[in-house]
Amino acid sequence: MDLFLAWLLLASVTITATLSPGPAFVVTVKNSLTYGRKGGVFTAMGLGMGVSVYVTLVLVGAAYILTQSAFIFNMIKYLGAAYLVFIGIKGLMAKKVENSVMDENVTPRQYKEISSLKAIKIGFLTNLLNPKGVVFYSAVYIQFVGVDTPVFMLVIYGLTSVIVEAGWFGILSCILTHKRVKNIFDNYIHWVERVCGGLLASLGVGLALSKGLGSS
Repeated sequence: MDLFLAWLLLASVTITATLSPGPAFVVTVKNSLTYGRKGGVFTAMGLGMGVSVYVTLVLVGAAYILTQSAFIFNMIKYLGAAYLVFIGIKGLMAKKVENSVMDENVTPRQYKEISSLKAIKIGFLTNLLNPKGVVFYSAVYIQFVGVDTPVFMLVIYGLTSVIVEAGWFGILSCILTHKRVKNIFDNYIHWVERVCGGLLASLGVGLALSKGLGSS
């Protein structure tokens, strides 16, 4: 297969999967609307870093160990589930901030504070502790990577996945924190946090109850 065509196909699959709603999407929405553009963008950076770990594992062959070991797979699965439930419960406990953007004399709602490192950590752990990541990238990359694949193409494949992940969620964060969009959500942010929290907790429970490797 032509190298450019192979890259184009891999990029298309990666973009399609990234656009699909999941924990990364919900976390980005929650952090962007709660902590602002800074929180959302740094969360996106963390998501990209989380993907980079799995991409590296897949490309060096370590993914085989994870996908063949039910114990390791399930250990990561339950850690990921617990983390999603934890940040989901925090979202469910969000309180309303009294402020109306309809009144010109009232200062628009200010975003909550979050450090860049903490936002990155949230994004990083969200993807790192999702064992489905290694399964997905193993399934995708095996279609494009062979013993004769040049090293530079492996690097390009890996960077593509990381850039698509961080880029898309960074763009999503910028859209959500645009002034007009922000004004729409200002009076309902506590409900957005609660809904996102409920979704994250549900995703965590679903992950914990999902069948692991070797399950029938």
